Amino acid sequence: MSHKIFKITFLAILITSITKPALAGPDGSPFEGLYVGVTSVVNTFDSTATYREVPNDDFPSNFSSISSSVSSNSYGGGILAGYGLSYGPLYYGAEAAFIVDKGNTVYTDGANTIRLGKSNTFDINGRLGFTLADKALIFGLVGYSGINLKSRGVNELQNDNLDYNTRVTALRYGGGIEVEIFENIAIRAEYTQSTGANSTYRNGSDEFTFKPKTSRIMLSAVLHMY
Repeated sequence: MSHKIFKITFLAILITSITKPALAGPDGSPFEGLYVGVTSVVNTFDSTATYREVPNDDFPSNFSSISSSVSSNSYGGGILAGYGLSYGPLYYGAEAAFIVDKGNTVYTDGANTIRLGKSNTFDINGRLGFTLADKALIFGLVGYSGINLKSRGVNELQNDNLDYNTRVTALRYGGGIEVEIFENIAIRAEYTQSTGANSTYRNGSDEFTFKPKTSRIMLSAVLHMY
């Protein structure tokens, strides 16, 4: 379903780009220079996990094995900023973003549960693309994500504070399209995926190794500051 939504949005923006007049930035491109923006996000979160028991006499195991898991998705939003350069139709840029995009996976052994939650993401990526008659920018991107993961332990027994709160690195990649709709103002649609590094959580005699994965559809409003 998320792929269908992205394709429909992509087509609508492309039609808009073809029918509107071109607006140029300082070097003939409306996407040149410094920019800032706000974004809304549809976030898909999933994670895999392995479990093993590490005996600890003071903290006996509350878990046996992972028999099943269920993941949930969310909506979110955030801010972004970057800088772009154009060489003829070719475009190069670098961008950073902070996104609040939640989601979680609940693992169970049939009697006990542990919940792994995602709370926010920090992204840094490069963009490479080309412009269509100075009306639209089509781009691919690749970069880094820092995914914040949280848990309160088996059966959420840590009620007063978070027992597990860490940020893992991830490879982020994807692509999208950006169109200038007014002078200095553009709209952007993009789809990205991220695969995170393994992260190990020790909870008494229970040890879990998580590997998160996310995908996002982002719709953004961008202010180009020229």
